[in-house]
Amino acid sequence: MPDESFRFTSDADGMPIQAYAWCCSAEPRGVVVIAHGAAEHALRYERFARALNDASFDVWAADHRGHGQTSGLDGRGDFGEGGWDALVADIGQLIGIARASRPRLPLALFSHSMGSAAAQQFAPDGSHSIDALVLSGSAARVRPREGEVPPAFEPNRAFEPARTPFDWLSRDEAEVDKYVVDPFCGFPLRPPRRARIVDPALYGDLDRLRQIRPDLPCLLLAGDKDPVNRGLEGLHELERWWRAAGLQRIDALYYEGGRHEMLNETNRDDVTRDVIAWLRDALRIESADRLADQTAV
Repeated sequence: MPDESFRFTSDADGMPIQAYAWCCSAEPRGVVVIAHGAAEHALRYERFARALNDASFDVWAADHRGHGQTSGLDGRGDFGEGGWDALVADIGQLIGIARASRPRLPLALFSHSMGSAAAQQFAPDGSHSIDALVLSGSAARVRPREGEVPPAFEPNRAFEPARTPFDWLSRDEAEVDKYVVDPFCGFPLRPPRRARIVDPALYGDLDRLRQIRPDLPCLLLAGDKDPVNRGLEGLHELERWWRAAGLQRIDALYYEGGRHEMLNETNRDDVTRDVIAWLRDALRIESADRLADQTAV
């Protein structure tokens, strides 16, 4: 269980947002804020959070609006009056809360799936509030042609005949079964209560993407069998967009045979180690440790 459970009031529309913190037993060297995916919740990241604690990171996460213990008026899947834009703003607000708790430490945003789409929208305006960004289970969005109805997303099709409707999440049957029986997972999202203009950053608008600070380290994390990234095509496109916008460091961890949730895959221990190693390098935590040792001498 988390070390701290609390609520904050969304600045966007006043919705109460459920949040959690996992804290290091020793002095932390960095902070990670987690933005989870659709139809799941923050407590699914307990194992990852504790591994980050062991690596000297404090961890913060929230149940996005309409998810977990943050219910909209119409229950799970309802983003409330503020809708999608408010969900993006809530992530920035939680980052501010985490920053205030550890103002002198470097901070990374780890975002997964729907959370990574929110992070893509957040980055142009919010990149100066974070020191590194991980996009997990992400992809570039394909803008539909005018009047075109995009095809329904059927992620399990590639794995038929499938054991469950969620085999696309992981090769680990036990992890898939945990998702299936979790009452806070697998629900449909509700249509937004009001129409909105989709942020052009999500469709690769370079003028918008150039607002991301160019020295922000970014990691693309994915399995090459994740239907979300279309055989990594969507991630290669996303990398092209962001490099064209001026980002100087974009790294990738792509795993053969991996599906959508690399933190819950059969090789999750290796994935976790790789992500932590990247975070420590991107946030320059090792050099900070050496500097502290030299100062002590």
